[in-house]
Amino acid sequence: MFEIYSFLPTKIVFKVGAINELHEHIKGIGNKALIVTGRSSTKKNGVLQKVEEQLKKLNIDYIVFDKIIPNPISTTVDDAAELCRKENIDFVIGVGGGSAIDSAKAIAITAPNPGKFWDYVPVGGGKIPTKALPIVAIPTTHGTGTEADPFSVTTNPLTKEKVGIGYDNTFPKVSIVDPEIMKSLPQNQTAYTSMDAFYHSIEAFFNIKANPYSDVLALDAMKRIVSYLPIAFENGNDIEARIQLAWASTEAGITETLTGVIANHALEHGLSGFYPDIPHGLGLCITGPYLFEYIFEHIYERLAIVGREVFGVYESDNKKAARLAIKKLRDFQEQFKLNKRLKELNVRKEDLEEIAKTGYRVLKGVVVVTPGNIDEKDMFKILQSCY
Repeated sequence: MFEIYSFLPTKIVFKVGAINELHEHIKGIGNKALIVTGRSSTKKNGVLQKVEEQLKKLNIDYIVFDKIIPNPISTTVDDAAELCRKENIDFVIGVGGGSAIDSAKAIAITAPNPGKFWDYVPVGGGKIPTKALPIVAIPTTHGTGTEADPFSVTTNPLTKEKVGIGYDNTFPKVSIVDPEIMKSLPQNQTAYTSMDAFYHSIEAFFNIKANPYSDVLALDAMKRIVSYLPIAFENGNDIEARIQLAWASTEAGITETLTGVIANHALEHGLSGFYPDIPHGLGLCITGPYLFEYIFEHIYERLAIVGREVFGVYESDNKKAARLAIKKLRDFQEQFKLNKRLKELNVRKEDLEEIAKTGYRVLKGVVVVTPGNIDEKDMFKILQSCY
């Protein structure tokens, strides 16, 4: 038995060169925009300039807010929201990786509502945002899938809580997915972001709420990543590889909307909430295989499917095929040097218990849909295995 709840109100434009059609898809959305981006990459690769040119075609005024950092923080969101209020911003454009677009979503719900962003986080004020500015998403990475989901991840720098929120009004109104603008993605980010999409997919596939709709997308996304990440990693200018990885990311974003991730994301959010220099995709790669081993008895049948369909495992026995799938996953990650230990990243062993507690508290919703009925004590044991 399965249930499907599908709501995807975003207009997704996926094609090489889509950035040059931005003006066609945002007519009437507003007269003044806040462009939310990082500190340097979209300037260096020319994407920011292309966005500005598109806005000028429609005589749309804009302000560039370029203070977003990896693992964005709530105080930056508050600063940008106050700027929106002061400047009478009509809509928000997120340009960059997941950090920029997630921040754009957070700004979009904070600006038209009273208070600060953390007032609208379940572990903060717990309020529901009744209004939101329209959001345009322009990803320059192929990982988060945030162009196809309502979710936004932000860290409170005071409490070290890295929280994901999502409401119907945080779906982008328009998403421009242009693989061409992803060619400049550095080698390490190519691996990190692609594996982020991989874990969105595999976790959705293991989620107790998995259904045929999300399964099809999850398996297809994983297969594309396993096939094309090695190519893009070696040659970032291979446009076919970028196309395939970009679509895998969008597919994975849709699986998040349909089904969602499991405890691996709670583990990683706890980890990078305390250690924000750890890239999200790398953190998922560290904790993922150990989580799968820990809940093996509850997922081995589905894990065997991943082994056979994604990694080409030829084994009729489900448990053997599932164990081979974990080995193949680790072998695949090793191609990109992603099988790190937490101690290699200078994580303090004495922090692990608090990391587990925090990850469980802020993302309990994804823990409870994890097969095996795990809790914060189990998460602590998994983190110890990763050390």
